Amino acid sequence: MAKRKFRIEGGRYGGEAVIGEVSPGFASYFAKEDEGDVIDAVLEADDWTNSSNDQEPEDALLNPDSPPYPGIEPDGFYIWENDNFDHINGPYSDGGFFVYEVPADGSDDWDYDKEVFEGDGQYVYGREGGLFGTDEPDVINETDEDGNKYVPVLAFHSAEKGGFGCWFAETDGEDFDPFKLGYGIVETNVAEIIESVYYDKEELEYDSDGNDTTGKSYHASVGWINIKWRDAFDSVKIDWEDFDENVKWEKENS
Repeated sequence: MAKRKFRIEGGRYGGEAVIGEVSPGFASYFAKEDEGDVIDAVLEADDWTNSSNDQEPEDALLNPDSPPYPGIEPDGFYIWENDNFDHINGPYSDGGFFVYEVPADGSDDWDYDKEVFEGDGQYVYGREGGLFGTDEPDVINETDEDGNKYVPVLAFHSAEKGGFGCWFAETDGEDFDPFKLGYGIVETNVAEIIESVYYDKEELEYDSDGNDTTGKSYHASVGWINIKWRDAFDSVKIDWEDFDENVKWEKENS
């Protein structure tokens, strides 16, 4: 039977998010401040943002009356490089999926004529890669006797609308099965974003060619992340038996 090819797109809202370490003073100062104040301070400190602003004095953040500086590296602070804990870009986890059948020979991967599915996929895993508290701990940047280590961090997110790339799946002639479409997400203080997509328990390669978005707003959160409990990307363990049980329940109750 001839192969069939399907393009899988996420929802129309999502964006880019970074979670990275910041200076202790910045976290202490901004953890309880309004989100808008945090965003303003981050944008003011960002070297790329200010490099295009001729009216911003280079030594503005050296003013002793200005808020603490977020960066911990001597060569400057760059928002989208402040990502030593996580850097993700994709659709929101609650946006569902749109699936289109396209020519199997690759002659028109971006055809929109034949939509075969619109709806939710099947949950595979959730990774707590960027969840943290805003209550300042007594000890930071040191591991205690229980294995806890709290590090001051900033989560910064650009909320966007548009197309966030896609994933391609093939079948041996069978129709697209939405119960075989799975996804994994990253949970952060500022957004829950899809980071992986599966079909028939195989992870699909992300294709960024169709990524075309418009920025809508910024979001930010400052606090202290406990390294002991953070789920790094390479720590993900997928329980496919649990996945099968969830799919069985979904089929029986759909």
